[in-house]
Amino acid sequence: MRAAFTANWLLAGRLPGPRRASWDPASAGAPQFVTAVVRLPPQLAGDLADAASRLPDARSRHYLYPPSSIHLTVLGLGGRAGLDEVIGATARRHSPFAVEVRGLNVSRETVFAELYPEGSGLRELREALRRVESREHGWASRWLRRRFAHANLLRFAAPVDRSLLAGVRAMRGRRFGRFEVAEIELVRTDKVLSAPGTRTLGRFGLGAFAQGPRQPG
Repeated sequence: MRAAFTANWLLAGRLPGPRRASWDPASAGAPQFVTAVVRLPPQLAGDLADAASRLPDARSRHYLYPPSSIHLTVLGLGGRAGLDEVIGATARRHSPFAVEVRGLNVSRETVFAELYPEGSGLRELREALRRVESREHGWASRWLRRRFAHANLLRFAAPVDRSLLAGVRAMRGRRFGRFEVAEIELVRTDKVLSAPGTRTLGRFGLGAFAQGPRQPG
């Protein structure tokens, strides 16, 4: 996985011209997607948000994810009846797993933190949920999304200056820490998991932490 992230950086970081800036922050708040996510612990999410906020032009020109919105996407899901039952049954069959956060990277649309799950826990969880996976993206995109883990920190909302990419490069090797995934959250949300645009449909503990679906609040 490290080699794939490095290849992504070598490609995306050297492409000429601005990154894509087609996303409008005004669109936040309109729930469009059903997905299973893991929110990062507050301290770790705060450290990541702080790192992203220090990138050149980050605060003035782009959308910064607040710490409470920084997350790992388990899988994008199709909106179907009984989805919470499927998620709950799957969660009970899988054990908690750890994830290391190591280095920043860039795509055409975002700055993100590289996530490295320890063991096969995330891959097995995703495979178990494939029958309810969203078909919003093409086959190749879904294949990639099931194999990599990341947490978006900044979404481009304007052309990107090379100085921002240089700032990301300076944090390519930074280790931010690790966290344990013991619960997944089913949400209906917007593109950035914003507070006004996100409704929690249920929370589901993994393995020994499973207690049936817990409603928000």
